[in-house]
Amino acid sequence: MKKGFCKKSLSEQVNEVRESMMSKDEKCKALIELGFTPYEVEFVLREADGKFSFTFGVEIECLMMRARFIERARLNGVRYEYQGYNHTDNRSYYKFVSDASIHGDNPIECVSPVLEGNDSGFDSLKNCCKTLNEADAKVNRSTGLHVHIGVKGMTDTWFINIFKNYQKLEKVIDTFMAPSRRSDNNTYCKSLSGFDFDSGINSISDVQRRLSSRYFKVNPMSINRHGTIEFRQHQGSTDFEKISNWVRFCAKLVEWSSKNTFTGVVNNIDEIPFISESEKTFFKTRAAALR
Repeated sequence: MKKGFCKKSLSEQVNEVRESMMSKDEKCKALIELGFTPYEVEFVLREADGKFSFTFGVEIECLMMRARFIERARLNGVRYEYQGYNHTDNRSYYKFVSDASIHGDNPIECVSPVLEGNDSGFDSLKNCCKTLNEADAKVNRSTGLHVHIGVKGMTDTWFINIFKNYQKLEKVIDTFMAPSRRSDNNTYCKSLSGFDFDSGINSISDVQRRLSSRYFKVNPMSINRHGTIEFRQHQGSTDFEKISNWVRFCAKLVEWSSKNTFTGVVNNIDEIPFISESEKTFFKTRAAALR
């Protein structure tokens, strides 16, 4: 090796390709030569363009005094309404409803409007998280974070693939979730392990009959009421970085599942084909912190 020469990391090589003046076809070829599959190339280039084709929503379970939030929301320009328990969607304001599953003083569930998967959607969510934290919102073992990904045009096969893929990913996802949300440890987000999504499963309704409840890590029922896939596994959080990374993970899983299924169980984060290197690093850091 020549003196002073240092081989570039894969991440550096990928960034060079992404930021180059090459055509899209040339970039695809260069990334494939670096060892990426065609589907990984698609996600790498889309991420570079900042394009997201999904809508999303989040439900943040927490403990918080109403008066504190009202004061901070006024200062931060967050549109909100306190309502009775309901499942009505909207695109204008954050909705606060009761939730009997939350234990502690001043339990509340903050439900986002339908958000666009672009800068404006994530900016809105970031401002809401900022406001919740300024209002001293807390989470505990009983709180969860639910993510809805819009699935316009969902086919039976695509829907089934999501459950097959999450089942194959579940053990590695468990590593970056709190212990209370792993395996079959939580009544409100039960494991998909042990369910057969091949034999006799040909439609959305087949999956719903097999699971027969919304209380799984992936909810098979929300598509009927909301037109979404709901991911229920994540522990309660008001941290925007944690929430936004999980939203992106769920959205990319949904998108990848439109054409792909895993052939076997995924054993580590590096084997996940649809997330970026920086996202893999984030989830590895979370897994290390939760050991």
